[in-house]
Amino acid sequence: MKGRKSSASKFDRKEFDQRTLSAAVNLIVYGCHVQKYNKSNRKPISRLYYLYEEDMDYLQYLHAGRPFAQCRIPLLDIIEIRETPTTESFQNLPYQRTLQITFAIKKHTILFNTKDERDLFWQGLQYFIDVAEHNLIRDIKSTNDNPIIEQITLKQIKGMLPQLSITKQELKSLFNQYDLERRGYISSSNYQDLLKRLMNQDFVRFLFDRYAVQQMNKSEFIKFLTNEQSPYQKQCEDAFRLFAKQDGNNFSLSFLEFLNYLLSTYNQLFDYQKTQIYQSEDYPLTDYWINSSHNTYLMGDQLTSESSIQAYINAFQKGCRCVELDCWDGDNNQPIIYHGFTMTSKISFESVIQTIKEYGFKYSKYPLILSLEVHCCVKQQDVMADILKTYLNDNLLLLPDDYKSSEYYPKLNQLYYKVIIKHRGKMNSSLQYRERFTSISPINIISPAFDESESPDVIKRPSLSIQNDQQLNTPTTLIPRSQKSFKRQDHGLPLNQYKNTINLYQIEEEIQPNKIIHKTKTETTLRPKYKISNIETQFKFDAPNPRCQMVQTPLKVDSDEDISIDKAKKEKAESLKMSSITALFGAAIKQQIRTVWEISSLDESKVNENLLEFHRKYFTRIYPSGSRVDSSNYDPIPAFNSGSQIVALNFQTNDMPMLLNMCKFMENGGIESGYVLKPQWMRSEGKKKINEFTTIQLSFTLSLLVGYNLGQLNNQNAKVNPQIKISIRGLQQDEQNNKLQIANISQNGLNPQFNFIYKYNIKCPDLAFLVFEVLDASKTFLGWSAIPLSCISYGYRAVQLLSQYMKPLPKSCLLVHVQKH
Repeated sequence: MKGRKSSASKFDRKEFDQRTLSAAVNLIVYGCHVQKYNKSNRKPISRLYYLYEEDMDYLQYLHAGRPFAQCRIPLLDIIEIRETPTTESFQNLPYQRTLQITFAIKKHTILFNTKDERDLFWQGLQYFIDVAEHNLIRDIKSTNDNPIIEQITLKQIKGMLPQLSITKQELKSLFNQYDLERRGYISSSNYQDLLKRLMNQDFVRFLFDRYAVQQMNKSEFIKFLTNEQSPYQKQCEDAFRLFAKQDGNNFSLSFLEFLNYLLSTYNQLFDYQKTQIYQSEDYPLTDYWINSSHNTYLMGDQLTSESSIQAYINAFQKGCRCVELDCWDGDNNQPIIYHGFTMTSKISFESVIQTIKEYGFKYSKYPLILSLEVHCCVKQQDVMADILKTYLNDNLLLLPDDYKSSEYYPKLNQLYYKVIIKHRGKMNSSLQYRERFTSISPINIISPAFDESESPDVIKRPSLSIQNDQQLNTPTTLIPRSQKSFKRQDHGLPLNQYKNTINLYQIEEEIQPNKIIHKTKTETTLRPKYKISNIETQFKFDAPNPRCQMVQTPLKVDSDEDISIDKAKKEKAESLKMSSITALFGAAIKQQIRTVWEISSLDESKVNENLLEFHRKYFTRIYPSGSRVDSSNYDPIPAFNSGSQIVALNFQTNDMPMLLNMCKFMENGGIESGYVLKPQWMRSEGKKKINEFTTIQLSFTLSLLVGYNLGQLNNQNAKVNPQIKISIRGLQQDEQNNKLQIANISQNGLNPQFNFIYKYNIKCPDLAFLVFEVLDASKTFLGWSAIPLSCISYGYRAVQLLSQYMKPLPKSCLLVHVQKH
C-alpha cells in the first residue's frame, strides 16, 4: 500500500517546488521556536522543535524539566498531523498557524508565529516521515554503513533498534553470545552477525544468492525484477539508486539493502501503479463506486458524541466524495446540523458549508455529493438554499432543461469541481421556480483573520443572516453578520446560541405556548385546517423517556405557496428554493416511472444482488441500520456486489468494514479520486449477472514466508505468539470455496518464519478482497491489511500492516510470494 496516502492533513507535493522544499527541510533541521499548549488553564510555553540529526528519525524538543532522551517524538509513531486541534479547549486557536501532532496516545498542540512558518515546518515534517517510511529497517542500514564504529555497546544497540519486537532480556542474551569476555561491547563484524541472526533471513539469503554473489549490481537487480516480479515496474528499477550504496561510479546492493528494498513501499503486494488515477472518466456517474460517509458530522456514537466540522475535514482526507448533513431548525433563523432527538452537540449549517467550500476539492477534483437530510421548516430551508448559492454558486450542478430525456447521468469527466445536492425535493418544480432564485446577491466573504485586539487565540469568521422583512417574490439578499457578534467556537455556533439552548430533556410549563396533542387508539384530537404560508415545528420531550411529540404551529412567514397543516405533514413541506438547486432527488425504490436524476435510499438489510440491473442506470444510497447507535458499520461487500454506487459508512469508526472500504478506494488514486469504475459487466452496457459466475477465472498460490516486527504497538517488549488469519471476501460462492486459513507460530514476533501455502480459486476476482488479520494468541490486535484481487502484484511482495487507526505500523509487515496459475 502506498505509504501514508490516507494520513490526515498531508501536503500535496504539486503545491511546492524544490526551492520551497529546501526551505522546509532547513527550517525543521535547524529548529523552529513555537508556543506549545499543554492544558487549557495554563499559558503556552515557548519550545524549540527540530529534527534530531543523529539518525533523522525523531522530532526533538527542549524541555528544562525532562531528560533530553525523553523529549522526542519518533517520526514513525506519528498518527496524524492536522491544523484544527481535536482538543475542545484548543479549537479557538487560529487554525492558519496551528498544528496538532498526534503520536501514540499523546498530542502536541503548537502555535507558530506565521502561517508560512507553519506550512514550511509541516511540509518538512511530512517529508522526513515519508523518508522514514520508505526504509522499514533504516536503523539497521544506517548503522551498517557507518565504518567509524568499531566497538558497539548493548546500550547503543538498544538505541539503534528501538522498534524491533525483541525483549531486553532476549537482546542481552544474544549480545552475551558475542561478548564472551564480558567487556561490555562487541566488534563491528560481530554486530553484523548479530543483525543477521536477528533478521534470520535464510530464505531471503537464498533468493539473494541466486542473483548475486556478495553485492547485487543494477543488471542483476533488473534480472531479479524481470524473472520474479510481475508486473515489472519501471519505478522499481528507479528505486535501485535509493537503496543502493555508491562505490565510485558504481551502485550495488548488499544483502541487508536488498532485504530493505523487498520490505519497502516500492515492493508492496498492492500494485503501485493502481494507486494512481488510471481509470477512464468517460462513463456516467452511475457506473462508479463513490467513497461515501454516513452521519459525517459525528466524531463518535449516534447518541451523545460531538458534532464537528473537523469530522468533515477528516472524511475529505480519507477520500470521501459523498457527505451527509442532517439539517434542523436553529435559533435566529439559522439552520443547524446534529443527530436529531439525541444529545449530540450542534454545529451551524453555514459553518459546514464554509468547510466544504474550503476542503471539498482540496484533495480531489471529482464531484462532491451533499446528501441533505432536511427536517427544517420552509423558511430555514430557504436560508439553506441561500447559503449554498452564496458559497458554492459556480460549483452547483443544476437539473438540465431536458432532464426528462436524459438516458444516463452526466459523465465523470463532465463534473470536475461540481457539487451535487442530493435532497428529496420537488423535481417537477425545480425548473419552474429556478429563475426566481438565481439572482441572489452575493455577500462579501471575509477570509478568517487573527484579531490581535481580542483574546489572542480567537478567529473571526463571517456568518449569514436573512432579513426578516422580506417581501413576497423579492429575491433574498444575504448580509454578513457583524464580526464582533460572531466568534469561531468549538462547533461553529455563536456563544449566545449555546446560552439560549433549551435542555430538551427538561419540561418547563412556562415555555409551552402550545398544548401537546396526544393521540390514543380510542381518541383522536381534531384540529382545524389552516391555510398558511409556511410552518414551523416545535419539539417536546416527555421526561424521563426522550420520546418526541411533534406539534406543528401555524406561523405567518414568507413563502411561495399556501400549505395546509395536513398537507405539510404529509408532504414534509419542501422549499422550492432547495428544489431549484437539487440534482439528485429522493424517490422510493418501488417507484416505477423514474428519471436518472432520482435516487433511492435503502437500509443495509434491504440490499441484495437482484438490484444489479437497477444499478446499471439508477442510483441508490445504502446506509447503516438505525439500531447501530454505537456508530458501528455494516459489511459493505454485499452492497458493493449489488452495484450500489453510494455505500455510506461511519467514517469515525475504524473497523473491518471501514478497512475494506478504504482499501476499495485505494485503487484509482485513493484520496485523489474517491471514484472507482465498476467492472464492465456491472456497468450500463454490461449484460452479465452475478449468478452466471460458475467457472474459475483466477487461480493463484499464496505462500506466507516471514513476518517482521509483529509486536503490540504500545508494548514493544511483550512476547507475542503471532496468528495470521487469511481470508477471501467477495461473492458468497468465493467465500465458501476459499475457507479462512490460519498460520501460527510460538513466541516470535520479531521475525517469525511461516510454512504456509494455499491455493485460491476465484470465480469473480473483480469483487474479491484478500484480507490479512494479525493477532496474538490472546486475541490482541497486532495489525491488518486488505487488498482487492484486481490490484495484486505477483512475485515476492511485502504486505504493509496497518494499525487500528488505518495508519502504517512502523516497520511491521509480512513477506509473501504470490504465483499466478
